[in-house]
Amino acid sequence: MTAIKNEIDAKKIIADLKARPVAANNVKCEKILVPTDGSDGAFTAVMEGIRLARATNAELTILTVVDYDKDVAAFEQVSLSGYVPAELKITAYKYLADIMHAIPPEIGAHTRLEVGVPSEKIIEVATEENSDLICMGSRGLGTVESLLLGSVSSHVLKYSPVPVLICK
Repeated sequence: MTAIKNEIDAKKIIADLKARPVAANNVKCEKILVPTDGSDGAFTAVMEGIRLARATNAELTILTVVDYDKDVAAFEQVSLSGYVPAELKITAYKYLADIMHAIPPEIGAHTRLEVGVPSEKIIEVATEENSDLICMGSRGLGTVESLLLGSVSSHVLKYSPVPVLICK
């Protein structure tokens, strides 16, 4: 009985899909957000973002988020009394400048540096910039663990207001 019900459900779904109007003409990709943290997966996402921008004539936003909670030890945070270490921002700006040199000049691109929780900032920037797509890396792990996304990728995938392309 279950097999017959599944077959009926499948036929109904296929019929519904065939009845829908084709929206290919409405697809747009004008702005691509590429969050990067310097990892190999992030580099792959940058290269894929460049490839997609070239193919769709989209503008790239290359985003790096400095997470002081992760990058500054708890003791340092207390002893700094709220002071934000400029070295972290300087390193991030240098990294973004290096990436900009790798992007072909015919592709419109700009960088953004944000401070905060990366998963939240990525979604915030995608919304602010009216991005059509987020192109980001997953963390590269071993065989069994490779099925799982990193916590940032997973959060963005779950809460993003726009499509997310995860690059291995």
